[in-house]
Amino acid sequence: MSTIDAPVYEVRQDSDWYKSEVKRTEDINNFFDAFKEKYGVTGFTFYHDEYFGVIKDTEAYEKFKDEVVKNPNKDGIYAFKKRSTYYKEIHAMLSEIEEISPFKPHDVLGINNMAASQWIGERWFFSVKNENLVEGNEVKPINYKDYLQIVMDNLDSVTI
Repeated sequence: MSTIDAPVYEVRQDSDWYKSEVKRTEDINNFFDAFKEKYGVTGFTFYHDEYFGVIKDTEAYEKFKDEVVKNPNKDGIYAFKKRSTYYKEIHAMLSEIEEISPFKPHDVLGINNMAASQWIGERWFFSVKNENLVEGNEVKPINYKDYLQIVMDNLDSVTI
């Protein structure tokens, strides 16, 4: 496990931001479980509820190859055609995932002030470039030695 650099802030577990992110993660996991159960394949990926597709040479690609575009995007993803018979079904499933503003870290930590983020167990940490730009009460500063102790305490639970 690698560490992030000081100064470090922890997202408060009682904050709406933290709760939304945990719910979003659970929703994504539930979506992939439901997708696997419904279609019986893996290899699906998505950017958001209106742009999703499959990865070449996967079970999903073989199942849906007539429903996706002929040429992959720059990331190698074959997007579903909007007129595909599966598009509306999958779009509806993805729409149930909690949405979080991608700008929330900038609102709380300062514009372009994040250096890195890290989950350790149920705790969520951010490294910032400038402590003076951090606003609000959704994060709290954490002593770097305390952060390193948390990392050390969780080394046994990490699988490589």
